[in-house]
Amino acid sequence: MTDYQGENFRHFLKKNKISADKAAETLGKNRVTVYQYFKSKNLSRNVVSNILTSFKVNESDIWGTEIPRLEAVPIRLADPYGFDATNDKIYQLPDESLIMQVPLITQRAYAGYLVGFSDPEFFDDLETIPLPVEKKHGGSYLAFEVKGDSMVSTDPEIMQDNVYEGWIAIGRDIPKDKWKYKLHTHTTDTWVIVHREKGILIKQIINHDVEAGNITIHSLNPSYEDEDLSLSKIEQIFSVVQIINKKR
Repeated sequence: MTDYQGENFRHFLKKNKISADKAAETLGKNRVTVYQYFKSKNLSRNVVSNILTSFKVNESDIWGTEIPRLEAVPIRLADPYGFDATNDKIYQLPDESLIMQVPLITQRAYAGYLVGFSDPEFFDDLETIPLPVEKKHGGSYLAFEVKGDSMVSTDPEIMQDNVYEGWIAIGRDIPKDKWKYKLHTHTTDTWVIVHREKGILIKQIINHDVEAGNITIHSLNPSYEDEDLSLSKIEQIFSVVQIINKKR
């Protein structure tokens, strides 16, 4: 039996760029009522019928798709062109520790990451902050704040690989032209996958079928089942090179 969650309705409106005010007008309701719909775990049949009739859509258009998940929220992007201060994206302090200068993506900015990451202007004029790193890295990097418990296990055998909510995962962007070769799943434990439908996921990749163009993702938390994902629906893959085990 379908649960007519209000969150799916909210996602439908957002995907189609329909404001809450416009939705209220279309439904013949007020704005407060629409927001009450968003919070509902199971909308009544009458409400669902009104939504489907008013927006001229089928039930599957709203409640037949999976809501994108945010298991890792992007917060920082390393500038591949360097910075005015040193002309280097990574510089060494007198104590020989390394700092990577990175722009900070605020909550307002990262909320639109799934649709804005490919636009260079998305990253313009971001505040720059220093991020300690363990070694010099080439390529393009993004820092993600982990959300949820998909990479948390209570199994003593693998708990050392846990990645907890609030921790920071530093990921290196793997260019799409490299996906035609086997990903280095034997040397990288954790990956961040930006999927057009499922959202931003932090997982292990346990198989990469180059010929079929699929990857199999795995969570440490046994509550999450393994999933096969088509690379055709993936926008970005990051190999996690460093985990910062504290909240920022």
